[in-house]
Amino acid sequence: MLDGIRGFFTAHVAPAAPGASGRRLEVAVCALLLEAAHADADFSAAEREIVGALLGERFGLAGPEVGELMALAEAERARSADLYGFTRLIAETYDDAGKRTLLEMLWRVIYSDGRLEAHEDALMHKLAHLLGLHHADLIALKLRVKGSGGGRGDPGALPGA
Repeated sequence: MLDGIRGFFTAHVAPAAPGASGRRLEVAVCALLLEAAHADADFSAAEREIVGALLGERFGLAGPEVGELMALAEAERARSADLYGFTRLIAETYDDAGKRTLLEMLWRVIYSDGRLEAHEDALMHKLAHLLGLHHADLIALKLRVKGSGGGRGDPGALPGA
């Protein structure tokens, strides 16, 4: 029983990875993008490339900075028991337009390999729910990304951030 309590406090109260605290929002966004990239158990070069491009354009980062952010987010993903902490921070920070833009970025990662797996679709439904977006928004963004050729394209800005 004590091990369970210690595990809870380690997962939910332990300090963040070094460097993550000053970039909490960037790390949270990146962690979700990486979660989408890993959802099919194959983090491909195309997925890595689109995640890097989205992060670079969204946060104005160069190559080494993108790599550092991805490393921080991977460490936070590994430490996290679930996605709630990431989505809560984003939901509290972004307005609906910003959340929809993030969801579109996530769809671009999902479709960067040209296909949609069932568990990727389930993840996107879960993230939309955690971000407080409507199912209609999820589907409209999915169709927009799918119709535009998948993961390629201008990631745009996240309004309301």
